[in-house]
Amino acid sequence: MFLLNANNLSNTKKNKILLSLAIFFSLLLCGELAIRAYSFYLEALGNSTGRYLPDFPNPFDQIRTGIEFICLNIIYIAWLIINKNKKTDITFIKILRNSSFFLLIAFAGYPITTDINLYVHYGLMYLNGINPFLNPASAFTSELSPFLIWKQTSTYGPISQLFFMFSGLFVAITPSLGIYTFKLICLLFHILNSYLIWGHLKNSPHKANVTIAYLLSPLLLYEQITNAHIDVLISTILIILIICLKNYNYIAAIFTAWIGFLIKTLPIVWLPLIFVYLIKQQRWKILFSAIFISVAIIFATSLIALPSVDAWTSLFNPGVKDRVGGSLYGLIKNVLSLNILNLPVTFQETVFSTLKPIIFSIFVVSYLIILVKPFLKRKYSETTFTINIGWITLILFLFAAPWYCSWYSSVLLAVVALNIDSNSKRFVITTIVFCISSTVFNYLLRGIRLCDFLTVVPTLAVIIFWLVRDIQALKKPLKN
Repeated sequence: MFLLNANNLSNTKKNKILLSLAIFFSLLLCGELAIRAYSFYLEALGNSTGRYLPDFPNPFDQIRTGIEFICLNIIYIAWLIINKNKKTDITFIKILRNSSFFLLIAFAGYPITTDINLYVHYGLMYLNGINPFLNPASAFTSELSPFLIWKQTSTYGPISQLFFMFSGLFVAITPSLGIYTFKLICLLFHILNSYLIWGHLKNSPHKANVTIAYLLSPLLLYEQITNAHIDVLISTILIILIICLKNYNYIAAIFTAWIGFLIKTLPIVWLPLIFVYLIKQQRWKILFSAIFISVAIIFATSLIALPSVDAWTSLFNPGVKDRVGGSLYGLIKNVLSLNILNLPVTFQETVFSTLKPIIFSIFVVSYLIILVKPFLKRKYSETTFTINIGWITLILFLFAAPWYCSWYSSVLLAVVALNIDSNSKRFVITTIVFCISSTVFNYLLRGIRLCDFLTVVPTLAVIIFWLVRDIQALKKPLKN
Protein backbone atom coordinates (compact mmCIF):
# COMPACT_ATOMS: atom_id res chain seq x y z
CA MET A 1 0.00 0.00 0.00
CA PHE A 2 2.85 2.36 0.86
CA LEU A 3 4.56 1.60 -2.47
CA LEU A 4 1.31 2.29 -4.34
CA ASN A 5 0.89 5.65 -2.60
CA ALA A 6 4.53 6.50 -3.25
CA ASN A 7 4.07 5.65 -6.93
CA ASN A 8 0.96 7.81 -7.14
CA LEU A 9 2.79 10.66 -5.42
CA SER A 10 5.65 10.25 -7.87
CA ASN A 11 3.26 10.39 -10.84
CA THR A 12 1.59 13.47 -9.36
CA LYS A 13 4.94 15.25 -9.13
CA LYS A 14 5.80 14.21 -12.68
CA ASN A 15 2.45 15.52 -13.93
CA LYS A 16 3.04 18.85 -12.19
CA ILE A 17 6.47 19.16 -13.79
CA LEU A 18 5.05 18.28 -17.20
CA LEU A 19 2.21 20.79 -16.70
CA SER A 20 4.66 23.56 -15.84
CA LEU A 21 6.79 22.78 -18.89
CA ALA A 22 3.71 22.61 -21.12
CA ILE A 23 2.53 26.04 -19.91
CA PHE A 24 6.00 27.52 -20.48
CA PHE A 25 6.42 26.21 -24.04
CA SER A 26 2.79 27.03 -24.93
CA LEU A 27 3.29 30.66 -23.90
CA LEU A 28 6.64 30.74 -25.70
CA LEU A 29 5.13 29.36 -28.92
CA CYS A 30 2.19 31.76 -28.68
CA GLY A 31 4.67 34.64 -28.41
CA GLU A 32 6.61 33.36 -31.42
CA LEU A 33 3.40 33.28 -33.46
CA ALA A 34 2.56 36.85 -32.44
CA ILE A 35 5.98 38.06 -33.59
CA ARG A 36 5.67 36.09 -36.84
CA ALA A 37 2.17 37.52 -37.43
CA TYR A 38 3.43 41.08 -37.05
CA SER A 39 6.39 40.57 -39.39
CA PHE A 40 4.20 38.76 -41.94
CA TYR A 41 1.70 41.63 -41.79
CA LEU A 42 4.44 44.14 -42.64
CA GLU A 43 5.82 41.92 -45.42
CA ALA A 44 2.39 41.33 -46.95
CA LEU A 45 1.54 45.04 -47.03
CA GLY A 46 4.82 45.74 -48.82
CA ASN A 47 4.46 42.81 -51.24
CA SER A 48 3.47 44.76 -54.34
CA THR A 49 4.93 42.12 -56.66
CA GLY A 50 2.55 39.39 -55.50
CA ARG A 51 5.49 37.04 -54.94
CA TYR A 52 5.17 34.03 -52.64
CA LEU A 53 5.79 34.86 -48.99
CA PRO A 54 7.22 31.91 -46.98
CA ASP A 55 5.79 31.18 -43.55
CA PHE A 56 9.29 31.68 -42.12
CA PRO A 57 11.55 34.04 -44.11
CA ASN A 58 14.22 33.53 -41.44
CA PRO A 59 15.32 29.86 -41.06
CA PHE A 60 16.37 30.46 -37.45
CA ASP A 61 12.82 31.55 -36.58
CA GLN A 62 11.51 28.40 -38.22
CA ILE A 63 13.92 26.11 -36.37
CA ARG A 64 13.24 27.81 -33.04
CA THR A 65 9.48 27.53 -33.48
CA GLY A 66 9.85 23.92 -34.61
CA ILE A 67 11.91 23.04 -31.53
CA GLU A 68 9.27 24.59 -29.27
CA PHE A 69 6.58 22.52 -31.00
CA ILE A 70 8.72 19.38 -30.67
CA CYS A 71 9.11 20.05 -26.93
CA LEU A 72 5.33 20.28 -26.55
CA ASN A 73 4.95 16.94 -28.34
CA ILE A 74 7.61 15.30 -26.13
CA ILE A 75 5.83 16.60 -23.01
CA TYR A 76 2.53 15.30 -24.40
CA ILE A 77 3.94 11.82 -25.12
CA ALA A 78 5.51 11.68 -21.64
CA TRP A 79 2.11 12.54 -20.15
CA LEU A 80 0.46 9.76 -22.18
CA ILE A 81 3.00 7.21 -20.95
CA ILE A 82 2.72 8.26 -17.29
CA ASN A 83 -1.09 8.22 -17.30
CA LYS A 84 -1.76 5.35 -19.72
CA ASN A 85 -3.30 3.08 -17.05
CA LYS A 86 -4.83 5.80 -14.92
CA LYS A 87 -8.60 5.43 -14.44
CA THR A 88 -10.43 8.59 -13.51
CA ASP A 89 -14.05 9.41 -12.85
CA ILE A 90 -14.42 12.99 -14.01
CA THR A 91 -17.12 14.92 -15.84
CA PHE A 92 -16.58 16.43 -19.27
CA ILE A 93 -17.21 19.91 -17.88
CA LYS A 94 -14.36 19.44 -15.40
CA ILE A 95 -12.08 18.15 -18.17
CA LEU A 96 -12.95 21.21 -20.21
CA ARG A 97 -12.34 23.54 -17.29
CA ASN A 98 -8.96 21.96 -16.52
CA SER A 99 -7.99 22.21 -20.21
CA SER A 100 -9.19 25.78 -20.68
CA PHE A 101 -5.73 27.39 -20.43
CA PHE A 102 -4.30 25.40 -23.35
CA LEU A 103 -7.46 25.85 -25.41
CA LEU A 104 -7.33 29.62 -24.90
CA ILE A 105 -3.61 29.76 -25.71
CA ALA A 106 -4.23 27.81 -28.92
CA PHE A 107 -7.07 30.19 -29.76
CA ALA A 108 -4.97 33.28 -29.01
CA GLY A 109 -2.04 32.19 -31.20
CA TYR A 110 -2.04 33.83 -34.62
CA PRO A 111 -2.02 31.38 -37.56
CA ILE A 112 1.29 30.68 -39.26
CA THR A 113 -0.27 29.40 -42.48
CA THR A 114 -2.34 31.73 -44.65
CA ASP A 115 -5.21 29.31 -45.36
CA ILE A 116 -7.52 31.10 -42.94
CA ASN A 117 -7.09 34.35 -44.89
CA LEU A 118 -8.19 32.50 -48.01
CA TYR A 119 -11.20 30.99 -46.21
CA VAL A 120 -12.52 34.37 -45.10
CA HIS A 121 -11.71 35.92 -48.49
CA TYR A 122 -13.86 33.26 -50.19
CA GLY A 123 -16.64 34.14 -47.76
CA LEU A 124 -16.35 37.80 -48.74
CA MET A 125 -16.55 36.82 -52.41
CA TYR A 126 -19.85 35.02 -51.83
CA LEU A 127 -21.20 37.92 -49.77
CA ASN A 128 -20.46 40.19 -52.74
CA GLY A 129 -22.25 37.93 -55.22
CA ILE A 130 -19.13 36.30 -56.73
CA ASN A 131 -19.08 32.49 -56.99
CA PRO A 132 -15.64 31.38 -55.66
CA PHE A 133 -15.98 28.02 -57.42
CA LEU A 134 -16.02 29.74 -60.81
CA ASN A 135 -13.87 32.79 -60.06
CA PRO A 136 -10.36 32.67 -58.57
CA ALA A 137 -9.53 34.52 -55.37
CA SER A 138 -7.47 36.97 -57.43
CA ALA A 139 -10.64 38.12 -59.24
CA PHE A 140 -11.87 39.90 -56.10
CA THR A 141 -10.11 42.44 -53.92
CA SER A 142 -10.75 42.48 -50.18
CA GLU A 143 -9.01 43.62 -47.01
CA LEU A 144 -7.36 40.19 -46.95
CA SER A 145 -6.02 40.25 -50.53
CA PRO A 146 -2.50 41.39 -49.49
CA PHE A 147 -2.22 38.33 -47.26
CA LEU A 148 -3.17 35.70 -49.86
CA ILE A 149 -0.66 33.27 -51.29
CA TRP A 150 -2.99 30.83 -53.07
CA LYS A 151 -5.28 32.74 -55.43
CA GLN A 152 -7.14 29.93 -57.19
CA THR A 153 -10.83 29.00 -57.14
CA SER A 154 -12.20 27.50 -53.93
CA THR A 155 -11.34 23.89 -53.11
CA TYR A 156 -13.72 23.89 -50.14
CA GLY A 157 -17.36 22.89 -50.54
CA PRO A 158 -20.56 24.94 -50.26
CA ILE A 159 -21.09 24.05 -46.58
CA SER A 160 -17.62 25.39 -45.76
CA GLN A 161 -18.68 28.59 -47.52
CA LEU A 162 -21.40 29.15 -44.91
CA PHE A 163 -18.76 29.37 -42.17
CA PHE A 164 -16.52 31.50 -44.39
CA MET A 165 -19.38 33.89 -45.09
CA PHE A 166 -20.27 34.21 -41.40
CA SER A 167 -16.65 35.03 -40.56
CA GLY A 168 -16.50 37.44 -43.48
CA LEU A 169 -19.29 39.53 -41.98
CA PHE A 170 -16.89 40.73 -39.27
CA VAL A 171 -14.10 41.77 -41.63
CA ALA A 172 -15.85 45.13 -42.12
CA ILE A 173 -14.98 45.92 -38.49
CA THR A 174 -11.41 44.64 -38.77
CA PRO A 175 -9.83 41.74 -40.74
CA SER A 176 -8.46 40.23 -37.52
CA LEU A 177 -11.97 39.96 -36.12
CA GLY A 178 -13.05 37.96 -39.16
CA ILE A 179 -10.06 35.65 -38.71
CA TYR A 180 -10.69 35.16 -34.99
CA THR A 181 -14.39 34.55 -35.63
CA PHE A 182 -13.43 31.58 -37.77
CA LYS A 183 -10.89 30.49 -35.14
CA LEU A 184 -13.70 30.57 -32.58
CA ILE A 185 -15.77 28.30 -34.83
CA CYS A 186 -12.82 25.88 -35.01
CA LEU A 187 -12.39 25.98 -31.22
CA LEU A 188 -16.08 25.17 -30.66
CA PHE A 189 -15.96 22.29 -33.14
CA HIS A 190 -12.84 20.88 -31.48
CA ILE A 191 -14.65 20.93 -28.14
CA LEU A 192 -17.66 19.30 -29.81
CA ASN A 193 -15.42 16.57 -31.25
CA SER A 194 -13.97 15.86 -27.82
CA TYR A 195 -17.46 15.72 -26.31
CA LEU A 196 -18.64 13.26 -28.99
CA ILE A 197 -15.64 11.04 -28.24
CA TRP A 198 -16.40 11.30 -24.52
CA GLY A 199 -20.00 10.25 -25.11
CA HIS A 200 -19.07 7.36 -27.41
CA LEU A 201 -16.57 5.97 -24.88
CA LYS A 202 -19.03 6.19 -21.98
CA ASN A 203 -18.45 2.55 -20.97
CA SER A 204 -14.69 2.59 -21.46
CA PRO A 205 -12.33 2.72 -18.46
CA HIS A 206 -10.08 4.94 -20.57
CA LYS A 207 -12.84 7.44 -21.38
CA ALA A 208 -11.38 10.38 -19.45
CA ASN A 209 -7.76 9.86 -20.52
CA VAL A 210 -8.65 9.46 -24.20
CA THR A 211 -10.87 12.55 -24.14
CA ILE A 212 -8.16 14.63 -22.45
CA ALA A 213 -5.53 13.26 -24.85
CA TYR A 214 -7.68 14.26 -27.83
CA LEU A 215 -8.66 17.64 -26.40
CA LEU A 216 -5.04 18.60 -25.62
CA SER A 217 -3.21 16.98 -28.53
CA PRO A 218 -0.53 19.48 -29.67
CA LEU A 219 -1.20 18.51 -33.28
CA LEU A 220 -4.93 19.21 -33.00
CA LEU A 221 -4.50 22.40 -30.97
CA TYR A 222 -1.89 23.73 -33.37
CA GLU A 223 -3.43 22.73 -36.70
CA GLN A 224 -7.15 22.84 -36.00
CA ILE A 225 -7.35 25.81 -33.61
CA THR A 226 -4.19 27.95 -33.87
CA ASN A 227 -3.90 27.58 -37.64
CA ALA A 228 -7.68 27.06 -37.92
CA HIS A 229 -7.69 24.52 -40.73
CA ILE A 230 -11.01 23.33 -42.08
CA ASP A 231 -9.97 19.76 -41.20
CA VAL A 232 -11.52 20.27 -37.74
CA LEU A 233 -14.91 20.06 -39.49
CA ILE A 234 -13.83 16.91 -41.33
CA SER A 235 -12.88 15.43 -37.95
CA THR A 236 -16.43 16.17 -36.77
CA ILE A 237 -17.82 14.45 -39.86
CA LEU A 238 -15.59 11.41 -39.36
CA ILE A 239 -16.54 11.09 -35.68
CA ILE A 240 -20.27 11.29 -36.45
CA LEU A 241 -19.83 8.88 -39.37
CA ILE A 242 -18.10 6.28 -37.18
CA ILE A 243 -20.71 6.66 -34.42
CA CYS A 244 -23.50 6.20 -37.00
CA LEU A 245 -21.86 3.06 -38.40
CA LYS A 246 -21.33 1.54 -34.96
CA ASN A 247 -24.99 2.25 -34.14
CA TYR A 248 -26.12 0.67 -37.46
CA ASN A 249 -27.55 4.00 -38.66
CA TYR A 250 -26.39 3.63 -42.26
CA ILE A 251 -28.62 6.26 -43.86
CA ALA A 252 -27.28 8.86 -41.43
CA ALA A 253 -23.75 7.66 -42.24
CA ILE A 254 -24.27 8.20 -45.98
CA PHE A 255 -25.82 11.61 -45.37
CA THR A 256 -22.93 12.55 -43.05
CA ALA A 257 -20.31 11.51 -45.62
CA TRP A 258 -21.95 13.70 -48.27
CA ILE A 259 -22.05 16.66 -45.89
CA GLY A 260 -18.33 16.05 -45.32
CA PHE A 261 -17.69 16.06 -49.06
CA LEU A 262 -19.47 19.42 -49.30
CA ILE A 263 -17.02 20.71 -46.67
CA LYS A 264 -13.84 19.23 -48.16
CA THR A 265 -13.42 16.47 -50.74
CA LEU A 266 -11.75 13.80 -48.53
CA PRO A 267 -14.99 12.00 -47.45
CA ILE A 268 -15.70 11.03 -51.07
CA VAL A 269 -13.08 8.30 -50.52
CA TRP A 270 -15.22 6.75 -47.76
CA LEU A 271 -18.50 6.56 -49.69
CA PRO A 272 -17.66 3.49 -51.86
CA LEU A 273 -16.55 1.65 -48.71
CA ILE A 274 -19.95 2.30 -47.12
CA PHE A 275 -21.85 1.23 -50.26
CA VAL A 276 -19.85 -2.02 -50.51
CA TYR A 277 -20.43 -2.67 -46.82
CA LEU A 278 -24.19 -2.28 -47.34
CA ILE A 279 -24.01 -4.81 -50.19
CA LYS A 280 -22.17 -7.23 -47.87
CA GLN A 281 -24.91 -6.75 -45.27
CA GLN A 282 -27.55 -7.23 -48.02
CA ARG A 283 -29.36 -4.12 -46.87
CA TRP A 284 -30.92 -3.46 -50.25
CA LYS A 285 -33.60 -0.97 -49.14
CA ILE A 286 -31.01 1.12 -47.31
CA LEU A 287 -28.68 0.87 -50.31
CA PHE A 288 -31.32 2.15 -52.74
CA SER A 289 -32.24 4.91 -50.29
CA ALA A 290 -28.56 5.85 -50.03
CA ILE A 291 -28.26 6.02 -53.84
CA PHE A 292 -31.38 8.20 -54.03
CA ILE A 293 -30.02 10.52 -51.31
CA SER A 294 -26.68 10.78 -53.12
CA VAL A 295 -28.31 11.69 -56.45
CA ALA A 296 -30.58 14.22 -54.73
CA ILE A 297 -27.63 15.89 -52.96
CA ILE A 298 -25.63 16.13 -56.21
CA PHE A 299 -28.65 17.58 -58.06
CA ALA A 300 -29.44 20.13 -55.33
CA THR A 301 -25.80 21.20 -55.02
CA SER A 302 -25.57 21.70 -58.79
CA LEU A 303 -28.59 23.99 -58.69
CA ILE A 304 -27.51 26.01 -55.65
CA ALA A 305 -23.73 26.33 -55.65
CA LEU A 306 -21.91 24.25 -58.28
CA PRO A 307 -23.65 24.98 -61.60
CA SER A 308 -20.97 23.64 -63.96
CA VAL A 309 -18.32 20.98 -64.41
CA ASP A 310 -15.63 23.59 -63.76
CA ALA A 311 -17.23 24.42 -60.40
CA TRP A 312 -17.23 20.74 -59.37
CA THR A 313 -13.65 20.34 -60.62
CA SER A 314 -12.58 23.23 -58.39
CA LEU A 315 -13.27 21.05 -55.32
CA PHE A 316 -10.47 18.68 -56.35
CA ASN A 317 -7.76 21.34 -56.01
CA PRO A 318 -6.54 21.63 -59.63
CA GLY A 319 -4.04 24.26 -58.48
CA VAL A 320 -1.73 21.57 -57.08
CA LYS A 321 -2.12 19.16 -60.01
CA ASP A 322 1.54 19.39 -61.03
CA ARG A 323 3.01 20.20 -57.61
CA VAL A 324 4.74 17.91 -55.13
CA GLY A 325 5.69 18.55 -51.53
CA GLY A 326 5.76 16.98 -48.09
CA SER A 327 5.10 13.54 -49.58
CA LEU A 328 6.71 10.38 -50.92
CA TYR A 329 6.52 11.96 -54.36
CA GLY A 330 8.36 15.02 -53.05
CA LEU A 331 11.01 12.79 -51.47
CA ILE A 332 11.66 10.95 -54.75
CA LYS A 333 11.80 14.17 -56.76
CA ASN A 334 14.24 15.73 -54.27
CA VAL A 335 16.47 12.62 -54.29
CA LEU A 336 16.58 12.60 -58.09
CA SER A 337 17.58 16.28 -58.15
CA LEU A 338 20.48 15.94 -55.66
CA ASN A 339 23.66 17.58 -56.91
CA ILE A 340 25.77 14.59 -55.91
CA LEU A 341 23.83 12.40 -58.38
CA ASN A 342 24.22 14.95 -61.19
CA LEU A 343 21.40 13.37 -63.21
CA PRO A 344 20.20 15.09 -66.41
CA VAL A 345 16.89 16.93 -65.99
CA THR A 346 15.23 14.91 -68.73
CA PHE A 347 16.28 11.66 -67.03
CA GLN A 348 14.92 12.93 -63.68
CA GLU A 349 11.58 13.72 -65.29
CA THR A 350 11.42 10.33 -67.03
CA VAL A 351 12.15 8.40 -63.83
CA PHE A 352 9.69 10.46 -61.82
CA SER A 353 6.90 10.12 -64.41
CA THR A 354 7.50 6.35 -64.39
CA LEU A 355 7.47 5.97 -60.61
CA LYS A 356 4.49 8.27 -60.02
CA PRO A 357 1.79 5.86 -61.33
CA ILE A 358 3.53 2.94 -59.60
CA ILE A 359 3.29 4.72 -56.23
CA PHE A 360 -0.33 5.68 -56.87
CA SER A 361 -1.14 2.05 -57.75
CA ILE A 362 -0.22 1.06 -54.17
CA PHE A 363 -3.15 3.16 -52.99
CA VAL A 364 -5.45 1.71 -55.67
CA VAL A 365 -4.54 -1.89 -54.80
CA SER A 366 -4.91 -1.20 -51.07
CA TYR A 367 -8.29 0.40 -51.69
CA LEU A 368 -9.49 -2.60 -53.71
CA ILE A 369 -8.30 -5.02 -51.02
CA ILE A 370 -10.22 -3.11 -48.34
CA LEU A 371 -13.27 -2.99 -50.64
CA VAL A 372 -13.38 -6.77 -51.05
CA LYS A 373 -12.40 -7.56 -47.45
CA PRO A 374 -16.02 -7.77 -46.20
CA PHE A 375 -16.71 -10.56 -48.71
CA LEU A 376 -13.65 -12.56 -47.62
CA LYS A 377 -14.62 -12.72 -43.94
CA ARG A 378 -17.67 -14.25 -42.35
CA LYS A 379 -17.53 -11.75 -39.52
CA TYR A 380 -16.75 -8.18 -40.42
CA SER A 381 -17.65 -5.90 -37.55
CA GLU A 382 -18.43 -2.20 -37.66
CA THR A 383 -15.30 -1.60 -35.58
CA THR A 384 -13.11 -3.33 -38.18
CA PHE A 385 -14.87 -1.35 -40.88
CA THR A 386 -14.22 2.01 -39.20
CA ILE A 387 -10.56 1.15 -38.64
CA ASN A 388 -10.29 0.29 -42.35
CA ILE A 389 -11.68 3.75 -43.14
CA GLY A 390 -8.77 5.07 -41.10
CA TRP A 391 -6.28 2.82 -42.90
CA ILE A 392 -7.43 3.83 -46.37
CA THR A 393 -7.26 7.50 -45.40
CA LEU A 394 -3.72 7.08 -44.10
CA ILE A 395 -2.67 5.17 -47.25
CA LEU A 396 -4.28 7.89 -49.37
CA PHE A 397 -2.11 10.53 -47.69
CA LEU A 398 1.02 8.41 -48.08
CA PHE A 399 0.69 7.14 -51.65
CA ALA A 400 -1.90 9.25 -53.46
CA ALA A 401 -1.23 12.80 -52.29
CA PRO A 402 1.76 14.32 -54.16
CA TRP A 403 0.95 17.63 -52.45
CA TYR A 404 0.65 16.70 -48.77
CA CYS A 405 0.19 19.16 -45.91
CA SER A 406 0.86 18.18 -42.32
CA TRP A 407 -2.61 19.08 -41.02
CA TYR A 408 -4.28 16.50 -43.27
CA SER A 409 -3.29 13.75 -40.84
CA SER A 410 -5.10 15.40 -37.92
CA VAL A 411 -8.40 13.75 -38.91
CA LEU A 412 -6.89 10.29 -38.29
CA LEU A 413 -6.66 10.94 -34.56
CA ALA A 414 -10.46 10.80 -34.38
CA VAL A 415 -10.37 7.18 -35.59
CA VAL A 416 -7.68 6.39 -33.02
CA ALA A 417 -9.70 7.90 -30.16
CA LEU A 418 -12.96 6.17 -31.06
CA ASN A 419 -11.33 2.75 -31.42
CA ILE A 420 -8.90 2.88 -28.51
CA ASP A 421 -10.49 -0.17 -26.83
CA SER A 422 -10.51 -2.31 -29.96
CA ASN A 423 -7.77 -4.57 -31.28
CA SER A 424 -6.27 -1.81 -33.44
CA LYS A 425 -2.76 -1.45 -32.01
CA ARG A 426 -1.19 -1.40 -35.47
CA PHE A 427 -3.37 1.40 -36.74
CA VAL A 428 -2.93 3.43 -33.54
CA ILE A 429 0.89 3.16 -33.59
CA THR A 430 1.20 3.81 -37.33
CA THR A 431 -1.14 6.82 -37.16
CA ILE A 432 0.63 8.41 -34.20
CA VAL A 433 4.02 8.00 -35.92
CA PHE A 434 2.62 9.50 -39.13
CA CYS A 435 0.94 12.43 -37.37
CA ILE A 436 3.91 13.34 -35.21
CA SER A 437 6.60 12.92 -37.89
CA SER A 438 4.68 14.74 -40.62
CA THR A 439 3.82 17.69 -38.38
CA VAL A 440 6.97 18.06 -36.28
CA PHE A 441 9.44 17.76 -39.14
CA ASN A 442 7.30 19.90 -41.43
CA TYR A 443 7.51 22.87 -39.08
CA LEU A 444 11.11 22.25 -38.08
CA LEU A 445 12.58 21.57 -41.53
CA ARG A 446 10.10 23.02 -44.04
CA GLY A 447 11.82 23.97 -47.27
CA ILE A 448 14.74 21.60 -46.60
CA ARG A 449 15.01 18.41 -48.66
CA LEU A 450 15.44 16.36 -45.51
CA CYS A 451 11.88 17.33 -44.52
CA ASP A 452 10.17 14.94 -46.93
CA PHE A 453 12.48 12.12 -45.85
CA LEU A 454 11.69 12.53 -42.16
CA THR A 455 7.99 13.01 -42.88
CA VAL A 456 7.50 9.87 -44.95
CA VAL A 457 10.15 7.32 -44.02
CA PRO A 458 9.25 6.72 -40.33
CA THR A 459 5.68 5.79 -41.29
CA LEU A 460 6.81 3.59 -44.18
CA ALA A 461 9.24 1.86 -41.80
CA VAL A 462 6.40 1.06 -39.38
CA ILE A 463 4.18 -0.31 -42.20
CA ILE A 464 7.04 -2.45 -43.54
CA PHE A 465 7.66 -3.73 -40.00
CA TRP A 466 4.02 -4.91 -39.74
CA LEU A 467 4.22 -6.56 -43.19
CA VAL A 468 7.43 -8.40 -42.29
CA ARG A 469 5.83 -9.67 -39.08
CA ASP A 470 2.84 -10.95 -41.04
CA ILE A 471 5.08 -12.74 -43.53
CA GLN A 472 7.06 -14.35 -40.72
CA ALA A 473 3.81 -15.44 -39.04
CA LEU A 474 2.70 -17.10 -42.29
CA LYS A 475 6.01 -18.94 -42.68
CA LYS A 476 5.93 -20.50 -39.20
CA PRO A 477 3.04 -22.91 -39.87
CA LEU A 478 4.73 -23.98 -43.12
CA LYS A 479 7.94 -24.87 -41.25
CA ASN A 480 6.01 -26.81 -38.63
